[in-house]
Amino acid sequence: MMTRRAWALLCFTLMSAPSMPVAAGQARSPIAGIWKGEFVRDGAASPNRVTLTLKAEAGGKVSGTVAGLPNPAEVKDGTYDAKTGALKLSLGKVDEPAVLLVLDGKVVKDTASGTITGEAPGTFSVTRQE
Repeated sequence: MMTRRAWALLCFTLMSAPSMPVAAGQARSPIAGIWKGEFVRDGAASPNRVTLTLKAEAGGKVSGTVAGLPNPAEVKDGTYDAKTGALKLSLGKVDEPAVLLVLDGKVVKDTASGTITGEAPGTFSVTRQE
């Protein structure tokens, strides 16, 4: 039978142990997280500073939101191929079905970059923050 002192020591040890954000043996998704960077539109005087919050879904699908554009946006359709790093995100205004921008690029380590087509063509570069 455990003494009170041993019980208190066990409880203290468990409560003071650092929590693990990812279970042991599980790798962090290479696409999920918060990404910050720029959308540089062709002919624009200055870039848009953007924040993408991305989630990995089953089958290489990606969902998420984008802040920093004239209107809040969401990923209408997104894919990520972990083997090649290929990333494609179709973006549109939140709660509207139309796709207005398509990001087509590649993820290398914690940076994604490529081209933007659609209403405001240009380039993008974002880096994972967490």
